[in-house]
Amino acid sequence: MAHDDDTLHDQAGPAAGTEGKPLTDTERFLRAKEIFESRSYEGEELRMGQVLRRVREVKGLELQDVSTATLLRRDYLMWIERMEVGELPGGGYLTAILGTYAKFLGLPEKDVIAIYTKECGAVQEVKEAAPVPKMGQIAAEKARWPLALASAAALVALAAGAIGVSQFMRPAPEVTESAAIVAVNGARDSLFAESESQRPVPDTLPLELVAVRQGWLEVRGADGTIFRSRVMAAGETYFPRLNAGWTVSARDGGAFEWRVGDIVVSPLGPDGAEMFSVSVDEQLARAAEVSAPAMAANGGSKATR
Repeated sequence: MAHDDDTLHDQAGPAAGTEGKPLTDTERFLRAKEIFESRSYEGEELRMGQVLRRVREVKGLELQDVSTATLLRRDYLMWIERMEVGELPGGGYLTAILGTYAKFLGLPEKDVIAIYTKECGAVQEVKEAAPVPKMGQIAAEKARWPLALASAAALVALAAGAIGVSQFMRPAPEVTESAAIVAVNGARDSLFAESESQRPVPDTLPLELVAVRQGWLEVRGADGTIFRSRVMAAGETYFPRLNAGWTVSARDGGAFEWRVGDIVVSPLGPDGAEMFSVSVDEQLARAAEVSAPAMAANGGSKATR
């Protein structure tokens, strides 16, 4: 059984300023963001479990605080931070716990899961946790029996004609088997990604971020260049560059909305939730889908940039 004394002894470190003074909310947010993006703390390189711990400590949270808020067991959270995944139950619990913990800390869930599982060698568990391929394999096995019976019946019925037999014996299993493979290998997320990739995403869509109330916003380019990092007043807008790998971060996700002209696409995040490195391009695809009906009704010119 792991001990948790070492999960608390550094509590005062990251949550305190250089002179021992408590950090302000803005300082906590910026320091947590820096730790996650650099994956380091005071010159020390961190693995993702250590990143989660440091971000938690910067926010002034103890494991029990996280456990109470997320309903995750305290020892599970401790093992996650220590990357002792062998202590956790199998069957997809790892990714579920990671996603919940990352979301609570305001970190991008997919990035946390991808990096964490790669570092701790649990990538296979992530693959095995997907239910769609398992169900698809079972269905494919069952499908062979009626096909075999149908082929046998066709063989008896058309025994006098070799051509007829070949037509029933060869194409039917091949076509059905190919369909089964698509169902297995093209799990729900993969099929969705494929259809999205084939759909052109416009880079002239007037996608903007609108402050519905006062809030701090940071906009970064793909190379890390900061294009905006300040408090925006209610009603202020910002048009990020599209299809360029830009990201946005905010202390309060509910203070900002993605909009296309007068169409509200979605809030940047939940009310009061800190958002880190939200992809502009991912929001662009969603905005194109949400605004398509209104754009079409107005001749494709709902708004211009």
